[in-house]
Amino acid sequence: KYLELKKRRGGKKAVIAIARKLLTAIWHILSKNEVYSAKLYRKADKPPAARELTMTQAITFLRSKGFLILDEESGEVL
Repeated sequence: KYLELKKRRGGKKAVIAIARKLLTAIWHILSKNEVYSAKLYRKADKPPAARELTMTQAITFLRSKGFLILDEESGEVL
């Protein structure tokens, strides 16, 4: 998990993210007096299996990433 985060966020932020994840798990274990279950913490790591976007959402997402979207038929910028 650290290596995945390091690629996206950088080493220092990845260390903080992993430390926070561990601290959260420890806090829940101690406060609820329960046994550690790795399944509870892995569930949030996986992206949704099927993600659908509307055309407007897709265009907004691409614009936020710096893409310029052109309409092929009219040639205008969307």
